[in-house]
Amino acid sequence: MELKEFFHMNDGDGKLSYSQNSSVQKEAWLMNQYILENAIQSILSDEENLVEGLNIADLGCGVGPVPLAFVTLVIEIVRKKYKELKCNNEGPVPRIQIYMNDLPSNDFNLLFRDILNLEVFKRKEGGVPLFLLMGAPGSYYERLFPSNSLHFVHASYTLHWFSQPPKALNSEQGAVPINKGNVYISETSSEVVAKAYMTQFEQDFTNFLNCRCQEVVSKGRMLLTFRGRPSLTNPLIWQPWELIIFTKALTCLVSEGLIEEEKVDTFNFPYYCASKEELESIVKKQGSFAIKNTKTMAHHVAHEIEDKWTRSKIISKFIRAFSESLILRHFGKGVLDLLYDKLAHYAFQHLNYGRSAEHYTVAISLIKKQYICKF
Repeated sequence: MELKEFFHMNDGDGKLSYSQNSSVQKEAWLMNQYILENAIQSILSDEENLVEGLNIADLGCGVGPVPLAFVTLVIEIVRKKYKELKCNNEGPVPRIQIYMNDLPSNDFNLLFRDILNLEVFKRKEGGVPLFLLMGAPGSYYERLFPSNSLHFVHASYTLHWFSQPPKALNSEQGAVPINKGNVYISETSSEVVAKAYMTQFEQDFTNFLNCRCQEVVSKGRMLLTFRGRPSLTNPLIWQPWELIIFTKALTCLVSEGLIEEEKVDTFNFPYYCASKEELESIVKKQGSFAIKNTKTMAHHVAHEIEDKWTRSKIISKFIRAFSESLILRHFGKGVLDLLYDKLAHYAFQHLNYGRSAEHYTVAISLIKKQYICKF
C-alpha cells in the first residue's frame, strides 16, 4: 500500500488528536505571518492577475489552529483591501476562492466545521459572501488544479514528508536493511542512507515545484514552511532530537520482547529535515520560481511548561499526533500506548539531562517567474 493511502495526522479533536497537539506548527506559522501578509498584499495590488478572482490554496492543510489562522488572516487582509478600494471608489475586490488540500484520509469534516464556525468567515458584504471555501483532496506531489489558476500557494509543515519511503534503504536483494537499528539518518548510518534520504527529498520537492509551476500564474507567490535543520549542518550526523528518543523507545520495546528487532530495522521515518541552503539549491535547479526570502527559525516544544514530566507527556502527544498512523501500519495497534509511554519517559530523561529540545523550521518565499512553464 502506498504511503498516501494510509498516512495521516491523528483525526478528531480529542486529547491525542493533531488538532490539539500542533502548537509547534502554530508557533512556526506565526513567525511567518508577516511574510504571508506581504505576499497577499502584493498580489492584491497587481490588478492584471485578478480579473477573474483570486485563487488561494493551502496544501497539506491538515486540521487544527494553523489552517484556521491561515483562513482568518487571508480573509482579514482581503477585507482590509476591500475597504481601501471602496473608500477610493475603485470597485470591489475580486471574488476570493480558498482551496483546502490534503490527502483523502485527512479529517476534512472537522476542518470545514471549524472553518465555517469562524466569525470572520460568516461576514458578508451586501448579503453576498466574498469568500468561497472548497476542498481539494489529493497528493500535492501530483497536479491538483487547472493551469495558471492559482495566485498564492501556502504549505506549512507538510513538504518535508516524502511521497514514498526511500527505496535505497534496502539492499539490492531486498532482504538486508541498510539502516539497521535506526529510524532516520544517524551517526551510525552509512552515507548511502543519507544519500537515499536527500535524493528522495530532492525528487519530491522538484516534482512539487514542477506541478505548481503549471498551476501558479505568472508572478504568483508561494510560502512554504518545512521541518528543517540549522544551516551548514551535516545531515549524516545531525538528527532531530525527537527521533533520537523515538529510537530509544523502540529499542526498549525490542529488549522487552514486545517488538521484533527486524520490525525496527525496516522502519524509517519518511521525511527529511532540509537546510535552507538545500531548499534554495533545489529551487534554483528547477528554475521556475525566484526566491524572495528564506529563513531558519528555532523554537521549543511546550517551552512554557516548567514541570519536566508534564512537558514530557506533551512532547509524547505531539509526536504521536503526526506519527501514529505510521506506527500502526508497521508495528500494529498493540504497541501504540506502550511506545508513546516509553517516549514520554525518554523525553523526560532528555530534558532532565539539560539537553536542548529545539525544533528547527525553515521557510522559503517564492515568486513564479514570467515565462511559460515547460514541465
